[in-house]
Amino acid sequence: MVVYADMVFLLNLCIDGLILWLTAAIRRQRTPFWRIAAAAVIGAIYAVWHLWQPLTLAYTFGGKLLVSILMVTVAMGFRAPLAFLRNLGTFYLISFVTGGGMFALHYLLGAGLETGGGLFISYASGWGSPVSWVFVLAAFPFVWFYTRVSFRSLQDRQVMHEYLTTVAITVAGVRLEFVGLIDTGNQLRDPISRTPVMMVEIGRLANVLPPEVIQMAKSKDWNTLGEGLPPAWLTRVRLVPYRGAAGDGGMLLAFKPDRVDVHQKGTWVESGQVLIGLDTGRLSSDGSYQAILHPAAMQVAG
Repeated sequence: MVVYADMVFLLNLCIDGLILWLTAAIRRQRTPFWRIAAAAVIGAIYAVWHLWQPLTLAYTFGGKLLVSILMVTVAMGFRAPLAFLRNLGTFYLISFVTGGGMFALHYLLGAGLETGGGLFISYASGWGSPVSWVFVLAAFPFVWFYTRVSFRSLQDRQVMHEYLTTVAITVAGVRLEFVGLIDTGNQLRDPISRTPVMMVEIGRLANVLPPEVIQMAKSKDWNTLGEGLPPAWLTRVRLVPYRGAAGDGGMLLAFKPDRVDVHQKGTWVESGQVLIGLDTGRLSSDGSYQAILHPAAMQVAG
């Protein structure tokens, strides 16, 4: 089999560069392009180095480890031991994920794989044998993009989870628990009493709310406010004006619960006076939370 050293160099230059770029992006480090390019050149030279059999040091674990450490150091520097280990671990993780994705995709496309001399040899039914350069060039960007989106999604979810907590609302002796998002930008208050308002999906409170309140919140017919409500609820309901981020506004139906507790630092803490605003839609598209907490309620609870 004929192996072209220039093709090996260029292919590994692109792949190493993309992996290092994704590593820097996930670690949220501003890395100049020339540093990533220089580190990718080192990786490409190392790949060509494999073509010379007498240089057996390149095949050892120590040789591979030293080259990867050198690449990460050149690309992202060495600021602190812990930060460097995290960069190196992220680099390995992305390499394993993208490499595994390429392996799986090639297998799904009908390729047979064997091992020999420490190398993977592929016998493909649809993309050529051995592993086609066209396949690598076409599949790697897809696997790289999927890995980037997946890692970004995991990071965003992890950040959001830091602002999630469990909240319990007691109405008419019934205690309901669900997940709430702490929104530091929520400034919604009752204009008269200045009581903070937390938003809750109305579906989560359907078992404790009178049907008249549910119908009123969904229809937004404020002309009949109070009509047909049970006497105990006449003093509970409020109309709170609000204005959204896009500038649109309106009136929000809210009520006064018996008690609101927020789970903080392993214990339940009463949040004091809080109004519950009824949202007729879904606050989270993926259902990760069902309420939006007011920061003032958290301060009272804390």
